[in-house]
Amino acid sequence: MAALALSLLLCVVSIAALLWVKGQVERLLFRWRSVPLLHAVNVVIIAAIVADMYYRLSGIDVYLRDLADINGFWYVFAGAMQLVFPLYLFSCWLVARRREREKKYTRSKDKKVLYINERYLARRHRSDYRRSKTS
Repeated sequence: MAALALSLLLCVVSIAALLWVKGQVERLLFRWRSVPLLHAVNVVIIAAIVADMYYRLSGIDVYLRDLADINGFWYVFAGAMQLVFPLYLFSCWLVARRREREKKYTRSKDKKVLYINERYLARRHRSDYRRSKTS
């Protein structure tokens, strides 16, 4: 049970860290364009990390030694994928929602700025903007 709890904690931490890394890679290399391949790579990396942690901590290798040709790690990896995928989708949705909320401005399709987000201005210039706002 402790192995499952530690694996779940590691899963959440890994998701947060790799989503941040994915955002930085997209910002630096792809100019904020979304790259779906990075999502797939993240899910596989997180599942491998979680499966390795669970496999080592739970002692599963002792029980699966009787199976001659089948490596038990792949069973644990498949189970970790089932655990990681819904958590990763939910985390991606939360990050996308946060990114939309914190946008500085809205653009049209031809890349012209339509309007500046008032929440961004209020947060950026907290005292000056709220007092000088007229409407």
